[in-house]
Amino acid sequence: MTKAILFVLLVMLLGPHIAAQDDALVSAEEHFPVGDAGPDPAPDLLAYDRLIKAHGADSVRSCNGFPCTGWVEDHYPDGGLKHRGYYDSGQLVTFKNHHPNGSLEREFKVQGTSRSILRTYHINGSLRSETRYSKGEVTSYEDHYVNGIVRYQEERHPKRPYYTRMDLFDGQGRPISLLELVDARNEVFEQQEFHPGGVLKCQGQARFDPVRGDTQRIGIWKIHDPDGTLIREDRYIDGKIHR
Repeated sequence: MTKAILFVLLVMLLGPHIAAQDDALVSAEEHFPVGDAGPDPAPDLLAYDRLIKAHGADSVRSCNGFPCTGWVEDHYPDGGLKHRGYYDSGQLVTFKNHHPNGSLEREFKVQGTSRSILRTYHINGSLRSETRYSKGEVTSYEDHYVNGIVRYQEERHPKRPYYTRMDLFDGQGRPISLLELVDARNEVFEQQEFHPGGVLKCQGQARFDPVRGDTQRIGIWKIHDPDGTLIREDRYIDGKIHR
């Protein structure tokens, strides 16, 4: 997930219904203090991800005209280690990449028969992101600012087309928006949105509608002003305010 996407991801809680979670994107930079997310990974380092065997990669690397097998290293022009990975039939099984200054840039490991994990790092050595996979599919993802503060977290349902958690934080670690599945049987979510500074703005529940493919507000939603004072309560039925 790129920096551009993460900078604009904010769960929308003010409308009469919430759009499909993948489309719930608005700019957070305009209203919240956003920390340093660091530059996106260099394309030449990111390119190795297309060779990961556990993810069903369709790219194959050749060595001397044949698919690479065993340990392979790549180096920067100054001789510094850039990449070291173990290949099977031209595809990566495990590997580590390094920034030009020698610090670790990313590492990929297989855990058991179906799980794997990919971690990336800022040039200062702090964790940039962590992505966990099951059978090649993403199950969870988190992203960090350069100073180590969590910027974004998500967890995905293993079978249903929605996230079970989706949280976004500003540059000081204060929440911008939070979403959590609280009733799996009825597919009900608890959602919160915050004013800049971390004061609760609104809170309520929403239910996933498989026919519409989105979540709609239900029940009582409480709305607060920037001082935290409750200013009103809205009652929703099928995503619409019930008068």
